[in-house]
Amino acid sequence: MGVEADLFLFGKPAWELDMEEASAEEIRKKGDEIKERLYRIAEIMEKLEQAGWERYSASLYSISFYKEINEEEAKEELRRLGIDPEEVSLMEIEEEEEEAEEEAELAEEVSEEVEFAEEELEADVGEEWREGERLLLLEDFELPRKVNESGSERVERVESESSESEGREGKRGHMTEE
Repeated sequence: MGVEADLFLFGKPAWELDMEEASAEEIRKKGDEIKERLYRIAEIMEKLEQAGWERYSASLYSISFYKEINEEEAKEELRRLGIDPEEVSLMEIEEEEEEAEEEAELAEEVSEEVEFAEEELEADVGEEWREGERLLLLEDFELPRKVNESGSERVERVESESSESEGREGKRGHMTEE
């Protein structure tokens, strides 16, 4: 069993201000307030880390720390550190929850690895497709061809016909210069 201490940083502007009516001065005051809040959170973070709390997680709006103690011990420790327990959100975490979170993290890592492998596979297929597309475009300009040739035979034939046609063009250009 352990305790999570969650430190709320700041939220969306609309959570902090009346966006329709806020004056320039109100925005300045809110900026000062947020600065003071973040400086205090930084101070709390340093105290928690020095007291052996581990960075547990981070979300869109907060940073969490964890320590293997119960909630009452956490409140006492916070007070000893000069932190009002009301400044942080404390939540006791049972071992089952910890195991479930570890399993969820492992599942997320595996999912990311699978997603990466699928992206790599798609990239390989994409390159083959693009190369195939290039060959199809070359084939569009061919004269009638044998139907029963394999893909590699077709590639060789297209390339040789292309180089032959370039050779003929070169000779024509040379003849017109004379």
